[in-house]
Amino acid sequence: MGDPDTFDPGGAFRAELRDSQLLDPIPGLTALAESLGVPPEQVVHHALVRWSAAGSEALLASPPDLLVALRDAADAGDAARVRGIVDALLAGWDAPGGGRR
Repeated sequence: MGDPDTFDPGGAFRAELRDSQLLDPIPGLTALAESLGVPPEQVVHHALVRWSAAGSEALLASPPDLLVALRDAADAGDAARVRGIVDALLAGWDAPGGGRR
C-alpha cells in the first residue's frame, strides 16, 4: 500500500469515509432487494460495481467533476492533488488483468 496522503491529499475522501460510518445503508439496500425479489448481496454488488465504474462515467458526465477538479489542481500547481485524482481515475488498471498500457 502506498502513502495515503499521496492518493488522498488533505484527507477529504478519508473524512467522507469516516462520516459515512454514521449511516447504515443496509436497510435501504435490503428493502430494494425485497422489492425486486433478489438477494441483498446482488444489490450490494451492483452498488459497488456502479461506484467503481464512476471514474469512467465521470468522463461522460456533465459537468465532469473529476476533470474540473483535475484542471483546478493543475492550475493551482498542486501536483499532489493532481496525482491523487489521476490515481483515482486509474484505480484498478495496475491490478492483474487490468488494462494498463
